[in-house]
Parts: sequence; C-alpha cells; structure tokens
Amino acid sequence: MPTTGLIVAGVFAAFGLHVARSSRSTRERARTAEQLHEHADKLEDGGEGTTAHGPVTVSEPGLPDRMPPADADANGGDPALWAWRVREKRSKNQGGSTWRTTESGLAVGSFSLRQDWQDVTVDGDSLADDAVGVLQGQADPFEAPNCYLGDPEIDEYLGELDPVNKRLEQWGLTGEDGLVSGVEFTISSGRKTMTPDRYQATVVREGDELLVRGELDESGEGSILRGTEEVPMVVAVGDLERRADRIRTKAKRELATGIGIVIVALVIAAVAVL
Repeated sequence: MPTTGLIVAGVFAAFGLHVARSSRSTRERARTAEQLHEHADKLEDGGEGTTAHGPVTVSEPGLPDRMPPADADANGGDPALWAWRVREKRSKNQGGSTWRTTESGLAVGSFSLRQDWQDVTVDGDSLADDAVGVLQGQADPFEAPNCYLGDPEIDEYLGELDPVNKRLEQWGLTGEDGLVSGVEFTISSGRKTMTPDRYQATVVREGDELLVRGELDESGEGSILRGTEEVPMVVAVGDLERRADRIRTKAKRELATGIGIVIVALVIAAVAVL
C-alpha cells in the first residue's frame, strides 16, 4: 500500500537526516582539534581560550575510583589525570554484539604545566566540573566532546577469556600479537556474552605532555587556567594533527551515510506512489 511505503520512507528519511546532522558536531570536533594543534606552541589566547601545552608537574595525584587489574602496566609517576571506563560486551537483538560502558570516571589531581618557561596551574575543580569542565555532561571521558584522549592506553580483561578465544590466542591466531589481532569470537546466552568486561584507561603522569585549553587568570600571584561558561575546558594528549584528520574522515563518512539513507528513502517513496 502507498501509505505503508510512505511511512517506511519517512522513517528512513528521518534516520538519514539524523545521521547527516551528526556529522556537523563531528566536524566541529575536528575543527577544535586543528585549533588546539595550531596554538599548542605558544601560551596565548587563540580567540576561544588560552592553550597551555607542556610537561606535567603533579603536586597531588588524581587516583580513580576503580583501579586496573593487577596485571595491567599501570606503574609510573604520580597521575595528573586518570580517564577510565569499564566496557561490557552485549548481544544485539538483530544479531552481532556491541560494547557499552557500564562504569567510568575522570580522576583529576593537582598539577601544573610548564610552557615558555612559565608554570601554569590547572584548576582541577574546574576541569572536573560538569558545566565548565571537559566532560560536558558525558560520563564516559573517552566519549566526552572536550576530551581528546584517543584510544585507551590501558586495555585489559577483567577476568578469563572463554575457552574458545583462549585457545585461539594460545595458537597465535588472535590477541595483541595474533595473525588477526582485535578479532574476538563471541559466545552469548541471551543478551549476555561469555566475553569478560574490559578495563580501559589513559593516564597522564608526572613529566608527560598534556594540552589544556581554558581561560587564563593572571590576576593573582600565578597563572591559573580554568573553565568558564564562555570558555569550557578542553584536554588533549597525543598527535592532534593526525587525530583531526581521523575525525574529519569520520564526519565525511557520517555525511555520506546520511545522504545515502535519504536517497534510499526517496526511492522507496517514489516506488510507493507509482
């Protein structure tokens, strides 16, 4: 019936438009990453806040609510930032599986950055604030819009692999050094799977390079970087230029996918009315 076809087309079109619109926020993230990269070399206001970039000096460590498993390589200097999450693998109704975050957090210590022979104190309370900090209401720091953390540096199972995946890893077929690293065979019962949860984290420690953007307050004895409603804080680690390219590619893919779905919706609508 034409009505049914038009309803289906409308659903497809709405979903396609949603996907296409989501590319706008992804492009904005790419633009922010480019700006951070451009202003990383100088302690100056780039028009959207002051960017400080340099090695971290920790005066009080930031420790997470949940530590990694004992066999994880999490030793080193005092942590300034500890972004972490626990991921659970769940079966999807339509088949396949997906990872979802069940626990997460961002531990912030007391620390400063050294750039241009100047020590800049980062306001930890401001950095962790929901309104002006880096999370912006997102519980998972790896999904937060103002956190550019890349892939987690620590990625460990919280438990033993199921017998099938354990044997494949022993044979050198899967696992970090396997022929097909990153591949897992999922055994599920209902929505639950036999795959153990994963603990993932990125830790910025004493001496590590960190980039922070916010509003620079030099009214007191020292320089303090904090967030405001106009200039919420941003943190980043790693190669921002490469990350901006990856985010830009993701935005193009989202836009192309959204347009493709809308075209399919138009075809369905045309067939329905003929």
